[in-house]
Amino acid sequence: MRGRSLLGLLVATVSLNAIAEIPNSYRTERWEGGFRFLGLQGQTLNGDRSSQVRIDDDIGFGFDFAYNLDEHVQMGFALEWVDTDFRTTNQVDPTGRFDGRGELEMTTMNLNGTYHFFRKALTPYVQGAIGATYLDTNVPTGPSVPVCWWDPWWGYYCGFDTPTLSDTVFSYEVGAGVRLDVNDRLFMRGGYSQQWLDVDRGVDTLDQGLWRFGVGWFFR
Repeated sequence: MRGRSLLGLLVATVSLNAIAEIPNSYRTERWEGGFRFLGLQGQTLNGDRSSQVRIDDDIGFGFDFAYNLDEHVQMGFALEWVDTDFRTTNQVDPTGRFDGRGELEMTTMNLNGTYHFFRKALTPYVQGAIGATYLDTNVPTGPSVPVCWWDPWWGYYCGFDTPTLSDTVFSYEVGAGVRLDVNDRLFMRGGYSQQWLDVDRGVDTLDQGLWRFGVGWFFR
C-alpha cells in the first residue's frame, strides 16, 4: 500500500511538472477566426405510424469568429454546413410500405460560449451554443414555378424553382474538447458536441453527435 501511495504521488508530481512546463496561452483580449471540419454521426429516427428516417454519416465544414475575454472565457459566432443522404420508410397501409431516399442539407448559425480550464497554451475546454438550423430535404412539395433575379455576374436571369420540404428550427448544443495555442498567431482544437434540433413534424427533438477539428488564427 505504501508503494502504491508513493507511485501515485510520483505520477501526480510528474503531471504537475509537465503542466507547469507548458507555456501560458496567447488568448487574452484577442480576436480570432478559424476554419473547421465536421463529422456528423448518422442515426435512425422513428416517427408517427411506424415511419422511419435513417440519416447517414457525413462530413461538413464551417467558420467561426470569437473574442477572448481572458485566458478562460471566450464568446463567439459560428456558421456550419453539412449535406448528407437519408432514407425513409413509410407505412402506406397495413399490407405495404413506401421507401424513399434523398439529400438533407443543414446550415447552422449559432452564438457560443467557451470555458478553457487552464491558462496554458494546451487546455481542455467545455462549450455551449444556441442558434438556428435551416433544414432542406430537397423533397418537392409542388410544381416548379418561373422566377427571375439579378445575378452580379450574368445580369438579369430567369429560370425555374421547385419548392421543397424545408424549415428553420431552434438548435442548441453542449460539448467538450482540447485546444492548443501553437504560437501567438496559430491555434488548433478538436472536440465532440451533442446537438439538439427542435424539429417537431412527428419527430419532436432531433439529437445528433458532431465531431469537430479546427485550425484558426489570432487577428492581433
